[in-house]
Amino acid sequence: MKKAFTLIELLVVIAIIAILAAILFPVFAQVKAAAKKTMCISNGKQIGIALYLYVGDYDDSLPMANYPNTFVGPPFTEFGFDAGAGAGEPAWADLIQPYSKNLQIFKCPVDDSGTPGNVPGAPLSYGLNYYFYKLRGGVSRFSLTGGSMSEIATPASKIYIAETASGSGREILRPDRYLGFERHSGGSTYIYADTHARYHKMPQWWKDIPSSVWGTPEQAELQPCPQWFPWLDTSTELW
Repeated sequence: MKKAFTLIELLVVIAIIAILAAILFPVFAQVKAAAKKTMCISNGKQIGIALYLYVGDYDDSLPMANYPNTFVGPPFTEFGFDAGAGAGEPAWADLIQPYSKNLQIFKCPVDDSGTPGNVPGAPLSYGLNYYFYKLRGGVSRFSLTGGSMSEIATPASKIYIAETASGSGREILRPDRYLGFERHSGGSTYIYADTHARYHKMPQWWKDIPSSVWGTPEQAELQPCPQWFPWLDTSTELW
């Protein structure tokens, strides 16, 4: 007599497989998300190393955010930013890219926003801290330099690079420009002025502060996030 599964047994097996799949699929998704978060932190560490080498070659000076508006090239940017690769002026990432020799590290693995206006070039998922370039008293130095490391009393506690959406066209970031700040489980990678990289959760209260506050350094520095303000002599982390 031949043995075979009954219909009830077959249905029970299928039900067990379905239950196991329902349990495991979310776990797989979490593992995949965690792997991408780790890869992004690795990107940040490599960008930090490249920044460290750049600063060492340029008398402790941090790179400019982008070339002046009068720039006509070459060289041109390699990134899909402004006019795009082969046409636009170099941005900060172009200045430190020769030290990393790797365009891919400037794209977060979760960032699928493309490039602004679909201009050609590599995506740029990271941007600079606005407050290194917009200072108290209306002082702007966007096309000059981010200042010198010697200006910063506590570089290990001052954010210099944060995540953004590559399609946003923003190379300068502050707490109200948070398109990339919740990318990895509600947080993202930050690269500090001393070039180390860390993961932080985004404080939700940032979203409740008017943009006019963040756009005025004298008002912004009164908020409890001193990591953003290189001129504040503090290493206290409040978020």
